[in-house]
Amino acid sequence: MRCALPMYPFPAASLEEFWSGLRRYLRLEGVEDVPHRLGQPQNLLQHWQEPDLLLSQTCGYPVSTVLHGKVQVVGAFHFDVPGCTQANYSSSLWVRHEDAAKPLQAFNGAVAACNERHSQSGYHALRSAVAPFAADGRFFSKVVFSGAHRQSAQLVAGGQADIAALDCVSAYFLSRQEPETFSRLAAIGFTAPMPGLPLITSSATAPATLAALRRALAASVEAPELENARSAMRISGFSSLDQQDYRICALKAEQNRTDGLADW
Repeated sequence: MRCALPMYPFPAASLEEFWSGLRRYLRLEGVEDVPHRLGQPQNLLQHWQEPDLLLSQTCGYPVSTVLHGKVQVVGAFHFDVPGCTQANYSSSLWVRHEDAAKPLQAFNGAVAACNERHSQSGYHALRSAVAPFAADGRFFSKVVFSGAHRQSAQLVAGGQADIAALDCVSAYFLSRQEPETFSRLAAIGFTAPMPGLPLITSSATAPATLAALRRALAASVEAPELENARSAMRISGFSSLDQQDYRICALKAEQNRTDGLADW
């Protein structure tokens, strides 16, 4: 069985400790062949579709589009960071300090940095945020695709872009891992809340195993022995969700296109 939690830059030691505890709860639930260590997938789209995938984490937009029907949604963690409420999260909008007093609409004609087109937090959330201010389907003069939230922050800090939307959980960790970059940045607000990054399992996972996954995850976010690891990872809870909860991601993206917002 394959397991990974590849989406957030968690502190490595805390992630290892949390996984050890979650693995123990999975085994108590009767789930067999749980790996001792989490995988480090390089090709995420391929990884998410592996037939022996027991547990991983993806993004709300792909789970509502290219992964629809190919995986099962297990649920989502709650995170204790600004921009999160229960199982919902948002993106924080980052600009350079000298632009911190500007409202979002003042960035008309600016250069935006996005991680990639299938990202709910870095691409689609930003599109939804600027859609009310677009003219003839356009808002930014240019959009630069960076490949990752970390690089988007670096592009804004370095002056190659003017604004970026970063998943608020990623931004929390990145701001502590890259203080020099974030010392040049300021957050000017949050995008609309959406369901948090989905935990997924293979479409081939049996219903009984899916239920066991949800019980083990619920136990792990309450376990006293995992409190230090959860605190370092900012995990504060878990909600069982399903595919239907993420339909809003695809619907919102389609609405933006229907309303005439040009693709970037």
